[in-house]
Amino acid sequence: MGLMEEFEEVYTKYKVKVYSICYRMMGSKEDASDITQDVFVKVYKKLNTFKGNSSLSTWIHRITVNLCLDRLRKKKLIPLYENISAPSPNPWLKSSIERAIQSLPPGYRAVFILHDVEGLTHYEIAETLGISDGSSKSQLHKARKLLRDKLRGVLL
Repeated sequence: MGLMEEFEEVYTKYKVKVYSICYRMMGSKEDASDITQDVFVKVYKKLNTFKGNSSLSTWIHRITVNLCLDRLRKKKLIPLYENISAPSPNPWLKSSIERAIQSLPPGYRAVFILHDVEGLTHYEIAETLGISDGSSKSQLHKARKLLRDKLRGVLL
């Protein structure tokens, strides 16, 4: 299989997940689309250098999160919530939760999204973000506490 065929297979398999992570990290469809494109440009350029020290999905997650964090650092912003067009039983609650997630510090947000939204294990998160399992667990605990505190004020 040639590089282009291999890339097309990777793109097809991971494009939705990459976009989802970007959207949740950035809170903007436009930023998510831009960064998703940047991720796959980088994946294409570096695919032949992938050594397999981690799984392909972990490698792609790392690229995705790093590009999102870089963009957040450059913009020095906490993105505002942009409504998702998908129907929700309670749009106000969904909006409140999304805003609370977006208000988390970027590192906590990354761990929360990768674990609670995308379903990665602490080991996979540690590999993706270049942190220890313990840091992943600690940051997730702190992120959940911050979310509880933020949502307690909104929901009461």
